[in-house]
Amino acid sequence: MGTQERSGTADLLAADAARECVIRERWARDTGQWDEMAASYYPDTRIAVGWASCSGDEFIANTQKLAATTRGQGLHQLGPIQVRLNGHRAFAELPAQIVMPVEIDGQEATLFVWERMCFRVEKRQDDWRIAEFRAVYLKDSVTPEYVGDRISLDTGLLGSYRRSYRYTQYWSNQAGWGNHPDRPGIDRPELMREVYDSNARWLAEPGQ
Repeated sequence: MGTQERSGTADLLAADAARECVIRERWARDTGQWDEMAASYYPDTRIAVGWASCSGDEFIANTQKLAATTRGQGLHQLGPIQVRLNGHRAFAELPAQIVMPVEIDGQEATLFVWERMCFRVEKRQDDWRIAEFRAVYLKDSVTPEYVGDRISLDTGLLGSYRRSYRYTQYWSNQAGWGNHPDRPGIDRPELMREVYDSNARWLAEPGQ
């Protein structure tokens, strides 16, 4: 096998390892496999989503609390993953829909969120793990749990939130997770560009 062929095979194996790391972390999150989820992060991993900004360990603790205080575990429906590789670094991006049981204004409901998940994945020593996870928001909506019910929301408050994830923010504030108005979303293209530009710069840096 020639040098170029060996290099191509190594790149394919590395991209598969980065892809598997992301899939494993999302599977662990949805099935409550917290030790497996923790194994997907480094101690300095950072997370920034619509309801939390924290470390990987804090994200797991918050997710456990969320699962215990809502009406069950949320689910992620994931699209195909695109991986761009540079040595021991990979940027993985995938479309996702989140289906999450929540309570809003005392009413049982389901929150739907459409987003693009952006992961920085690194190989340190012999292990590929997530170094950063940021969500880019496209749209969200909420429906009542029972057909025929109606959800009465504070339309004034709802209208003050960002269009790309306003129902998420409405629920987040009510549930005590706070307001996060600076998330990248389709309604703030400059914030979206910053995510992709910063990830491109990170990926282009020399591998470790």
